[in-house]
Amino acid sequence: MARIHVAALDADVPCLSVYKERGLYSSMFRNLLQNAAQRLNKSQEPHQNGLSVHITAFDAVGGSLPPLETLRRSNLEPHAGPLGPIDAILITGSGFSAYEDRPWIQQLKAFIQTVYNEYPDVKIFGSCFGHQIVAQALLSTGLEANSTYHTEHWSAGYEMGIQPITLDPAFTARFPPLARATPFRIQLIHGDQVVPTPAALAAGPVSLPAPWSNIGSSAQCAIQGFYNPGRVLTFQGHFEFDRFVNSETMHEFARRGSWPASDVASYQEQINRSAVAGKEDDDDAKAAAEAVLLFLAGDRVVSNGLMTPPLG
Repeated sequence: MARIHVAALDADVPCLSVYKERGLYSSMFRNLLQNAAQRLNKSQEPHQNGLSVHITAFDAVGGSLPPLETLRRSNLEPHAGPLGPIDAILITGSGFSAYEDRPWIQQLKAFIQTVYNEYPDVKIFGSCFGHQIVAQALLSTGLEANSTYHTEHWSAGYEMGIQPITLDPAFTARFPPLARATPFRIQLIHGDQVVPTPAALAAGPVSLPAPWSNIGSSAQCAIQGFYNPGRVLTFQGHFEFDRFVNSETMHEFARRGSWPASDVASYQEQINRSAVAGKEDDDDAKAAAEAVLLFLAGDRVVSNGLMTPPLG
């Protein structure tokens, strides 16, 4: 069985009501990715290898990041110890902004740059804030040619709840679970977004540096994630959130920001679009979790008709 060791970097602590029910954001990712592994394993033939995933959590806000010597140096590297080297870095969402000048955010950006530049066999996944800080670290600092994207505050407010996202067919072709997500629907809650820099826009048409691509877009947000084959995957949305988590988070943001009651009611309606009485949420969280797991697993997945390597 292929074991995937993921370092989950908690970039915030959930509000108290969510923490009491679900724990840290890293705990939510652990549950969804381990459940995704069980589903994918059931779909395989008995003779084929399966997947298992282990999450080690790190407090990024407190300055705790994986020691570099624990990161995988090569796909041929043998397992050392009970867990083996870290195969992937996962960066959670946050109430902070990726462009804030805070010591831990600068430290996290530098860590992302180091992993990307010096550890090519370690994959990077980011959700919401994670998506945005990857853009700040890798697409707005000159590390890539034509680095012309950054994160900024969105003056129109928040993109909230379930909004239809049109995914790029070239992206979904690499990840079969998402081919059925038309449109793609996972919970959203963000007031920042990744956009081209003003200087880049003034210079003419803007495009991502090869081999980066935009995974898709919604009516309110043109960049819903990035994909760099075998290296980086990000989602602007939260497949780890359900209606409960997003609703509680939204109300906490509303309390902090003194949002008008009309805005809160509108946002709640958008969050509730996934509601099905007496059943699990009607969204694509499970498909998203399976796609992320396949990305993290890369070419260690054996083809079985549903999963065709290389998936990274």
